[in-house]
Amino acid sequence: MDWKYMLKILGQILFYYTWSISITFFNKWCFSNFQFPLTVSFFHMTIVSHVIWFYRSCTKPNSEKDTVNWSLFLKRVCPAAVTASLDIGLSNWSFMYITVSMYTMCKSSVIIFILISAIIFKIEKPRPMSIVVVALIATGLFLFTYQSTSFHLWGFILVMTASAVSGLRWVLSQILLQRDSLGLSSTLEFVYHVEPVMALSILPLALGMEGSEMVLSPDFVMADQDQSLKVLIIISAGAFLALMLTYSEYLLLSNTSSITISICGIVKEIVTLVLASTVGGDKLSAINCVGLVICLSGISLHVYMKYKNTTLPNEEERASLLSSSSKSSISGEETSIRG
Repeated sequence: MDWKYMLKILGQILFYYTWSISITFFNKWCFSNFQFPLTVSFFHMTIVSHVIWFYRSCTKPNSEKDTVNWSLFLKRVCPAAVTASLDIGLSNWSFMYITVSMYTMCKSSVIIFILISAIIFKIEKPRPMSIVVVALIATGLFLFTYQSTSFHLWGFILVMTASAVSGLRWVLSQILLQRDSLGLSSTLEFVYHVEPVMALSILPLALGMEGSEMVLSPDFVMADQDQSLKVLIIISAGAFLALMLTYSEYLLLSNTSSITISICGIVKEIVTLVLASTVGGDKLSAINCVGLVICLSGISLHVYMKYKNTTLPNEEERASLLSSSSKSSISGEETSIRG
């Protein structure tokens, strides 16, 4: 066992946990007191896209920069960007109405929508166990929200819509990242092309839902100098957390696998729920806890299925190679004996 490698991966997992959990609680605090989640999300995306542009300009020569034709951009990049924008925007919007515990549990249902989207796009094959996974997660989610004192219908609709869009988002992103023929050779190039479209996608929704209130708000247009500085610091802090979360996710993914990310996601959700209950004051009933266990069981089963489907073909391939190697060896021995 390579302990240096294990310690490196452990460090990257902790690095990912730090930013992922931090941005969850930061967004809850921010959007519970700052009533413009869509507008703030637009500024976050705009800042991140400029940072990526600056970094790419400084570190990559023109010969190494990917170029995307307009047909690919409109058919592949834009759908991935629009779904990512809606996922983030609706998730942040939901924080105005629901607790961190409710948000974490509802967002865990994204596995259902990833599975459905993957089957539609023929990345995954429908299997009987997939129905069991969906049933477990759906049942767990129902029990977790059943008679919950923190339940808010509009917040629930927002976060579940975000989960549905997120499932489509990750499948579209996977297609872009894993098909070299599409021309996006790295995560940096992917984020560079997607992030500006994300910002432009959420802008009409932000202006339509929050524009009139924002103009009259003392937090934005009508703000004094001190308030403007406070708003700038809050928005910049959120953008920094969003940037670091993106970096930590892809850093871990580049050194491990999607299975590791999934397992880390389960542990992260448990840690988030414990912190929300102990530090944030979220209250869970016995039936809510049962729902939590059932939902996590469904997620764990899905991770195990993915692991089994990934490793089993490799094991069968190795067994086939060993078998053919043995047959060749025996055949060689027989030939030498006959000779």
